[in-house]
Amino acid sequence: MKPQLKAKLKAELKPELKLELLKPLAINKISHPLLIEKSISLSILRTDQTDAVISGNKWFKLKYNLIEARQQGCQILLSFGGPYSNHIHALAAAGKACQFNTVGIIRGEEHLPLNPTLSDAVKNAMKLYYIDRKTYRNKHTPEIIEQLKSMLIKDDPFFLRSKARDIYIVPEGGTNELAVKGAAEIVSFIPRETDYIAIPCGTGGTMAGIISGISKSKVHHADILGFPALKGVEYLHKTISSILPQTCRKSLTRQERNWKLFFDYHFGGFGKINKPLALFMQEFEQTHGIELDPIYTAKMIYAVMDMIKGDFFPKGSKIIAIHTGGLQGKRGMQQKIQELIS
Repeated sequence: MKPQLKAKLKAELKPELKLELLKPLAINKISHPLLIEKSISLSILRTDQTDAVISGNKWFKLKYNLIEARQQGCQILLSFGGPYSNHIHALAAAGKACQFNTVGIIRGEEHLPLNPTLSDAVKNAMKLYYIDRKTYRNKHTPEIIEQLKSMLIKDDPFFLRSKARDIYIVPEGGTNELAVKGAAEIVSFIPRETDYIAIPCGTGGTMAGIISGISKSKVHHADILGFPALKGVEYLHKTISSILPQTCRKSLTRQERNWKLFFDYHFGGFGKINKPLALFMQEFEQTHGIELDPIYTAKMIYAVMDMIKGDFFPKGSKIIAIHTGGLQGKRGMQQKIQELIS
């Protein structure tokens, strides 16, 4: 083999992708008169501190998808999301950091100037395409997937020629079996004496990962409480059950199931916020120095405190609430939050 050809082949081979956290996740204990009164311990697991940009549960959900895409030799990561999607924001940053080309299929029409979320995605070299809401609802059907792939091959936005066919599809929110595998690793940061784990829910992937991680653990026996941020998503029970690993599904019978969803803390629906929640966020952030995102974590913390007040938890309970990040999305709601507070 000619030296120059050997050097070219070596340059084309991307190194094996390894993603590991550089330091353990912090756990912040919350001090509050209500907790003292009810003899409850509440702490927050700071997955929002995993990475400056690829933060929270997105780091864990993307981890094995990125590794799989590299192993398959794919050049393009394609996924879906709304205009303020934490997932789209994180995927664009992860793609740039790991040398992938990224495509975001965005629900709805383009609005200029771009909001901060999509502006960041473009700065990280993500190519955005917009599809109408009807098509978006059918985004994961084989017909739509093939249409999107054909569009990208024809458009070739990254000038990859034949390699433009090497597309790795990441589902909306990043939720699939590999995301569950990654989210299961969050359990390793949770103290073994924990009685309850509280987690906000979107597509259900992170909660499925926590359930899986607990079921495999020999030292953890906590109950998992999920708080959907969307309205009318009772189907999440079925969704979460369907994406659990097969071994986990067999070990958790209906009678033994250690997880439950609470549907009454969505505050009007996804992306909705009212004055009580805005005031709660302000007080919590000022008192504890922990910034909350209004879409997911703030609603979950509000719910936990409300349930403590209502004596849902037995005295002496130790609760870990998982901060899932998503703080970038707060920028688009800051004006609304300030109006509610004022």
